Amino acid sequence: MPSFTLVTEIPAPPERCFAASLSVDAHTASMGASGERAVAGVTSGVLRPGDTVTWQARHFGLPFRMTARVTAHDAPHRFVDEQVSGPFRRWWHEHRFDDRRSGR
Repeated sequence: MPSFTLVTEIPAPPERCFAASLSVDAHTASMGASGERAVAGVTSGVLRPGDTVTWQARHFGLPFRMTARVTAHDAPHRFVDEQVSGPFRRWWHEHRFDDRRSGR
C-alpha cells in the first residue's frame, strides 16, 4: 500500500492545531478553489470520535465524493480519519500533533 508523510510546522500550540484540524468549517474555508463542501454527516462545527462527514468537490476536473469517519481520537496528540465510501480502495489518514517549541 502506498503511503507518504507530510510534516507541517505551525507556530501554534498542538491543542489549537488539533482543534482546527477537526473543524469542518475551517476545512471548507481552506478548500474554496475546489468548491469542497460537507454535504452529509457532520456538515459544520467540530468532528468528534465516531463522526462521519461526506465531502463533495471537484478535483482535477472530476467530481469527487468521499465519506470519512473519525476512528481514533487522542486529543490533542493524534486522530485518524478513514474512508467509509469513496474513490479510493482504502484511505487511512493519521494526523499527529507534536509540540516542537523549545524541545518540548
